[in-house]
Order: sequence, then structure tokens, then C-alpha cells
Amino acid sequence: MRHSAALLLLFMAIAGTPVSAMRIDADPRIIVSFMDKSLPPELDILQVTVDLSADNHLVFEVKTRGERVDGDGADYLLLHIRHGKARVLLIPINQGKGDAIAMYESALQPGMQPALPRILEEPGSLAGLGARRISRGAEFRVSLDWIDFGDTFGFDAYTVRADEHQGILEIHQIYDQAGKGRDQERLPSAITLLNRLCTPQRLRPE
Repeated sequence: MRHSAALLLLFMAIAGTPVSAMRIDADPRIIVSFMDKSLPPELDILQVTVDLSADNHLVFEVKTRGERVDGDGADYLLLHIRHGKARVLLIPINQGKGDAIAMYESALQPGMQPALPRILEEPGSLAGLGARRISRGAEFRVSLDWIDFGDTFGFDAYTVRADEHQGILEIHQIYDQAGKGRDQERLPSAITLLNRLCTPQRLRPE
């Protein structure tokens, strides 16, 4: 979908699209995760913020309590997106490993949409997707061109222990999760999510 058409559809929906039963938070751009002092600071997710950029990207900023230069090379910070398929974007916890981003995907399982798949495959293309390291966390970017506005859209952030081998990602352990909603809640449509992101705070439903 072209940028102009996507943005026109988005702003038309602000006035008329009903809000899904799934709540994100009082402010839909923020997910707050409780501090877990039993975890090392670099594995403890504190907050996820979501916003729209001037260059037509959804920007997910995942913040942790701390960071580290080196250590266990199997530890990752990842964003889990449920949109048509289950997809994960991940970046190494260790700063010494650079900003290399990887993406893997898996089919959504009926009745299991909120669950993070433990085995995913490499799709071979990162077009419209990106990530970079920030202070105490990472920023993940998803182009609006990549989004099907008629489909549902959900997301969670995790710190995990995982192995990458021959195009397969296997997640062995979840350290922390920042998510929203109950397991059985229906995912909102992509246009509803964007509607709530763009609606001024005073107009957002409680």
C-alpha cells in the first residue's frame, strides 16, 4: 500500500473505527513491565513504547534495566509480532556483538496467538524491518508498507536464551516478557491499533 493511501485510511479511521476489546494501556503507546530484581539488569525489561515516525514506520523502543558488553552469546532481546504470522525480530544482548538484526517467522496456531513460538524459520528477507541498539535496550522499526490494515496486529517484547543454526531459531528459555492483555483476548486490527496511537490523549477511550 502506498504511503499516501495508508495515511489517508488511517486518519479516516480515527473518527469512525470502534476500539477493540483488547486494552493496551491507558496510554496505548506504552507497555510497563514490573521490575524483577532476580534477573540481571540487562535481561529485565522495564518498558516498551510504540510510536509512528515521520518516515512512515512503527517504532518499538524496548528498554531494559541495564546493559552489558559481553557475556553469554545466546542471550537476545526480541520483539514478537503477531500479524498474519508469528514473527520475531531479535538483537544480541551483548553490545560487543554489534547491531546485527535477525528475523524469523512461524505460522500462527489457532487459539495460541499470544504464545511465543519456540521454533521459527528464517524467511530470507528483512525488507521494511530494522533494529538498532540504544542505551539500555533496542529500537525495532516496521514499515507501514509491510502492514495489512485488514489483519489483526499484536506484539510483545522478550529477553530470551536461544540458538540460531542453519536458518532455524530455537528458543530455550524466556527470562522476561513485556506484554499486554489476557491470553484469550482477541487481537485488535492493525487499523484500530494505529487509530489509538494517533488519537490525541484526551480523546482516547478509558
